[in-house]
Amino acid sequence: MATLEKIRGKAGLLVTVIGVALLAFIVGDLLNSGHTFFRMNQDKVAVVNGKRITVEEFQNRVNQRTEEMQNMYKRYGMSLPEGAAASINKEVFDQMINELLLQDETAKLGITVSKQELADLLQGDNIVPEVKQLFTDPNTGVFDKQFLLSFLNMILNGTNANMSEEEARQLEQQRQMWINLEKNVKQQRLVQKFYTLMSKSVVPNKLDIEAAYEDGKTSADFIYAMQPYSSIADSTVKISDSELKELYNKEKENFKREEQRVVKYFTVDIVPSKADFKATEDRINSLKANFASTKDVAGMLSFNTDVPYVDAYVSERSMDADMKNFVTKAQINDVEGPIFDNNSYKMYRLMGRTVGPDSVKVRHIMFPLQNDPQITARYDSVYKVAKNGGDFAALARQFSGDRNSASNGGDMGWMTEVSASQLGQKFVSAIFSAAKGSVFTVESPYGKHIVEVTERTANVPKAKVAQLVLTVRPSSETYSNLYNGISQYIATNNKVDSFEKNASEKGYNISTADLTRDDIGLGSVRDARKVIKWAFNAKKGDISEIFNTENKFLVGVLANIVKEGYASPKDVENQLKMQLMADKKADIIMNALKEKGASSIDSYAQAMSSKVDTAKFVSFNTNAITGIGFEPILTATAPYAPENKVDGPLKGNNGVYVISVYNKTTNPQPMNNDAEKQKYIQLVNSAMSNQLIEVMKNKADIEDNRIKFF
Repeated sequence: MATLEKIRGKAGLLVTVIGVALLAFIVGDLLNSGHTFFRMNQDKVAVVNGKRITVEEFQNRVNQRTEEMQNMYKRYGMSLPEGAAASINKEVFDQMINELLLQDETAKLGITVSKQELADLLQGDNIVPEVKQLFTDPNTGVFDKQFLLSFLNMILNGTNANMSEEEARQLEQQRQMWINLEKNVKQQRLVQKFYTLMSKSVVPNKLDIEAAYEDGKTSADFIYAMQPYSSIADSTVKISDSELKELYNKEKENFKREEQRVVKYFTVDIVPSKADFKATEDRINSLKANFASTKDVAGMLSFNTDVPYVDAYVSERSMDADMKNFVTKAQINDVEGPIFDNNSYKMYRLMGRTVGPDSVKVRHIMFPLQNDPQITARYDSVYKVAKNGGDFAALARQFSGDRNSASNGGDMGWMTEVSASQLGQKFVSAIFSAAKGSVFTVESPYGKHIVEVTERTANVPKAKVAQLVLTVRPSSETYSNLYNGISQYIATNNKVDSFEKNASEKGYNISTADLTRDDIGLGSVRDARKVIKWAFNAKKGDISEIFNTENKFLVGVLANIVKEGYASPKDVENQLKMQLMADKKADIIMNALKEKGASSIDSYAQAMSSKVDTAKFVSFNTNAITGIGFEPILTATAPYAPENKVDGPLKGNNGVYVISVYNKTTNPQPMNNDAEKQKYIQLVNSAMSNQLIEVMKNKADIEDNRIKFF
């Protein structure tokens, strides 16, 4: 009994102990199950009206877009520019946000794209232009639907059996391309339906149309005199705190701003030192004897030049001035240099001369290199048909493994020896020695080709030149010296004030940037996304690491954190003062003019210490007046002012105006209701297309976490 009483006395404590143990058990179970809850909350780039964009989804879209951009640049012999990654990330993020917003709105409205409708857009009677373009013969301009259907049968029903690794890879690429195209077409159709519905919901009434017509019906020509506000010294204008407060409260809604980070920073260009230039010059001079005497130029250059050796002849007229000057006077195996040009030292060696076409235009049908009897038989059969005058373009579209050129009838375009060299020396020799119209076979590292030369330029002098080029780059010592100098500076100047105050002594120029989460660049640095990411995850007063971007070192200090909301009166004080000052200066000018009793434009101009100018063709719809700019007071006054009378003074954006209309032109044609209605609708639709997404964003609940990831 005594024991029972003790238990009752300790009941409260037992409940607490059991509760804590139970909580520990639950939390422990969560932690041991892989942090599922926490991972779900961390694994999101954004949340739009409750729908998550996961890191994996986002990264997959980024990879897909990056590959598309790389392929596009590759077609022109270029690589993605520096800084493209940040731009692609932003483009994909914006696109995914817009898609979710549109999905929400279209779902609410019951707007869909059915399977039958999508099939009609992709392969039916109403095929979209994007698909037609891919399957249109560029020579005839005729869309080949049968080619489209054959292509779809191949990528959707074809198997990887009996395919080489390269063929299987190409097939998978084409499948993915078509899947992405389907998604884009469906999304575009959905957007089109949504925008059509929105535009049809805005119908102008008779008064809207008549008002729009009347606004542009009359235009005026006038003379004017203007006294700018800058003619009044700022020191003569007094502005009180109460006036600032009153204007702030009146304009407060214009001072909304998103979250920002104020960063003070400097950059240091990573450039070669004098010692680096000397070292590079010494190195190229040490290679000269070997470059001039070696029989294996390609082998020697493969380890010693920044410009790869291309075993090809180039027309003399396409050479740069230094090379052309050398070639015109050199003998075979002569060497010239080093020549310094554009931060590089270069030497030339003349390997050969010839006369031939600068370029040839070819088309081809490519088959895989594998020794498969069926492929070989088809290859031989297609070659015989092409050789005997068959439709080469049709054969290419049907049989060529190079699908990029196949859609253009096998056309590879104009090729120089340099551009053709990527297909190997056999291919170069074959196409440049062949006559126009000849059809022949040749192998390359990529496959077996049936080739036709369709055009040849006239023969010109050509030369094969080996180049030994060494670009002067910052050495590791130069790099370290620059880096260590910055490290020492930020170690001793690790506060905002000293970071900025002492920079000029070290030759560092401090800049200030107000950054938002959406920014990519920072001043002259186009790709500064990692700096912005740091700024939004740092604390006020933190010094950044030394970032290396675009051949610059960049270091910054987080000077301030600006929360989302309204700018404070102090933050916009200068803006408020400018507005109040303009109003007060206008009053000063207008009172002075009244006292002087001016009555004509000339007398007003004299009183304003100004001159008389002319403006023409100004209607209510005029956006900017030639010679004046944006002045709504003039576009609202001139078309309706009486002729040959002085109107003013008028308070404008930039100064006080006095005008006199001397001519008016009124459109004599009666209003065409249908034409004016169409113009009005186009204007409304344009405004809607530009603003609808932004309105949807403002109304949506969007959680933007991308700064955690990129």
